[in-house]
Amino acid sequence: MTGESGREIGERNVAALRAYLDGLQVAGEPIPERNGRPNLSAIAIACGFDRQTLYKNQAAKVLLEEALGRLGTALPSDQASDEPEAKPKADRRDRRILQLEQHNAALRAEVRGLREQLARYRHVEEAMISGRGFRT
Repeated sequence: MTGESGREIGERNVAALRAYLDGLQVAGEPIPERNGRPNLSAIAIACGFDRQTLYKNQAAKVLLEEALGRLGTALPSDQASDEPEAKPKADRRDRRILQLEQHNAALRAEVRGLREQLARYRHVEEAMISGRGFRT
């Protein structure tokens, strides 16, 4: 357990989304899409959080809407549902790319967690060496 409050986790998720969107803008890359809509799963994986964050976290929703507004794209709820959904032509390479992207996202999340754990261990070690910080 990380000991973070829900608010802190939400703020961290919004910061990760902001960094991801800023990175896309700097690189001149579009927001990932699928069938003409923003691919919320791909965005969430790239940011290292659950897709539901993009639905439930108001700050993340607003940030994503603003980014989509700059690109002239609408959120899925804003698009007409009259159009039939295009069938994706996924071949073996596309599935492999998706698999590698998911694996990469999982590894990034693991590295982030390990870095946080290492920082906590360094803090505890410093407190133990200096002899301050912990009283019984």
